[in-house]
Amino acid sequence: MDKHQTSINGIIIPVDWNTEGKALKIAIVTFDEDTVMVADNACCRSLMNHIRKTVTVSGEISIINTVKKMRVEHFEIHQNI
Repeated sequence: MDKHQTSINGIIIPVDWNTEGKALKIAIVTFDEDTVMVADNACCRSLMNHIRKTVTVSGEISIINTVKKMRVEHFEIHQNI
């Protein structure tokens, strides 16, 4: 498993929902069409309030098989124009 610190830009999207339609898991889709799952932590739970917003996230990313997952340590929401 490869792990390293990085920052990425993209759009927050839901990837799993409960029976009431509330997002349970999110990912960041980058502008080069890569998808990075977001690990559950306090930053992830805050990001869930900004679905479909543009964001820059920083943290530790790991790659297992072909799945990229980031433990977000810092984020900045950008104003969508």
